[in-house]
Amino acid sequence: MVSGREGANRKSIELPPIEIDTTLAFEAEEPRKGLEYWRGKAEGRPMPRRNDIRPEEIVPLLPHMVLFDITRMPGGGVDLFPRLAGARFEEVFGPIHNRPLSTRLAPEILERWRVVARAMLEYGGPVRAVGNVLHEDKTYIRFELLLAPLGRDGHVADTMFLVSHFWMRSEAGA
Repeated sequence: MVSGREGANRKSIELPPIEIDTTLAFEAEEPRKGLEYWRGKAEGRPMPRRNDIRPEEIVPLLPHMVLFDITRMPGGGVDLFPRLAGARFEEVFGPIHNRPLSTRLAPEILERWRVVARAMLEYGGPVRAVGNVLHEDKTYIRFELLLAPLGRDGHVADTMFLVSHFWMRSEAGA
């Protein structure tokens, strides 16, 4: 329970739901092409190795891409560190490249990202995530994301390969 001065300064944020889809029925080109690339690099393994991802091979995807280091925490939690963040992604979420997310995102939003990363890890493969951006009251922006695991050995995930697509939500509620 939050009390005293901390409670007075902290406003409650209701997070919009994020849909996790394991059918990988992408509508946007960037995540779909990211999935094709990820599958090609897996070469029969459960996931590609981190060093299989070659930026020069996916130049059109770079503005939409983020590579997160994944640290598994006690109790099943995860922490994410953005090792690389594309320009389009940073237009929406601000400069996060090589910065602790806890210094860039509100705790509720950071936890939301962790929940989606845990869903990918629990599924053991790529997932599609769809929802509204909440950062800095940008709820008018929708996203479709590919979240796909990478691992040093191609078997145990220690990196998340994310490819994003953002668009403005229509007044009609699309």
